Amino acid sequence: MPSQRGAQQARPQPNGRGAPPPARAFRIGVQSTDEIDYDDTRNLTTSTQDLPVLNVPPAGFLQNLFVLLNYTVAANAVATVVVKEDYPWSIIDTITFEDVNNAPILGPFTGWDLMIANKYGGYTFCDDPRLSPVYRSDTLTGTNATASSTAFCLRIPVELVQRDSLGALPNKSGTAMFKVRIRLAASGSIYTTPPTTLGSVRTRIEQSDWWEPDQTDLKGRPLAQNPPAVQTTQYWSKVDYLVSAGSLRQKFDRVGYLIRNHIVVLRDTTLTRSGGETDFPDPFLLRVEGNTLITRLRDIWRQRMANDGYLGASPSGSVTATPVSIADNYTGASIGVASKDNGVYVEPYCRDFTHKPGWETRRGYLATSSAARIEAQGTIGGAGAHTLTIITNDVAPANGDDAQLTV
Repeated sequence: MPSQRGAQQARPQPNGRGAPPPARAFRIGVQSTDEIDYDDTRNLTTSTQDLPVLNVPPAGFLQNLFVLLNYTVAANAVATVVVKEDYPWSIIDTITFEDVNNAPILGPFTGWDLMIANKYGGYTFCDDPRLSPVYRSDTLTGTNATASSTAFCLRIPVELVQRDSLGALPNKSGTAMFKVRIRLAASGSIYTTPPTTLGSVRTRIEQSDWWEPDQTDLKGRPLAQNPPAVQTTQYWSKVDYLVSAGSLRQKFDRVGYLIRNHIVVLRDTTLTRSGGETDFPDPFLLRVEGNTLITRLRDIWRQRMANDGYLGASPSGSVTATPVSIADNYTGASIGVASKDNGVYVEPYCRDFTHKPGWETRRGYLATSSAARIEAQGTIGGAGAHTLTIITNDVAPANGDDAQLTV
């Protein structure tokens, strides 16, 4: 048996002998930097238009990209300008964020899809893009005798959790680059009755990155050179299913990863979400393998969404009532309400640390195999064919090892 003296001598010594100290957390050695990468201006037309592809410049570790869109319409003499339900987000027909192999990480999404991912994805304290100081929407009907403008800002989410930078992706190559593709919508997808002269769209994109850390801090202690579980990637995708009124039994196609959010959207036979809200199954069932994960009354689901902090999700018994008015951030005039998004119901699996979705420990994700069966059940109201859209936010851990996410 070794003596007590010998055991003491075997310990690592502060003079450098023995095991080196562990590297300090990645977040300690980095700061967030911004770069303005893109600026395009053009008029809307009666056809879709593909904007130039953005090859995201290399700059350390990519956190997020922000898309700022300004739409200006000159004065016109149309008696009634009428916009469609998803305006102003519908100005963006398609947006896709691709990895270095040109495979989609997010999308293809409409502008409205990306707004919904921003609102319910769990990335910020103030989630709803309509509550941003940037937001402006000329959703007025009637004579458009004066010039009007619309503006909004949407995030393309890359990083999962800012607290420790999980999900930030290495962005260091000048040849293998991430890409953003945007297609502007045709006027017929935006307006029921367009203005006399279609407006001008200016699209700008800004990226945020963590810079590359030094090898050591100011006291010579080693710094982690990568975010935790580096190459862990979150994905946003959607699948549209054509379903009939009456009994619903729809299997989900997107499985195989750790599911972070499910967003269920129903549109009626005229493709309106207002009709989808009325016809949404009550109760709604979600089955995972042989287990019933959700058996939920529609009003209880609205209440739970309100409890998660989404304004107007359960307002006074009416889906159209509003507890919060949205003012035009330029003129102060009322332009709408912070109310529940018609036809939209959200189940977050990223609410396991504190009050809001996105304040997460990653322990609550829904783990699925590539053969998993996830199925929606219930009864759809109304008549005719409806469109059921399942938007899925899932996470692919580095090397397929989900244990890295909860260390």
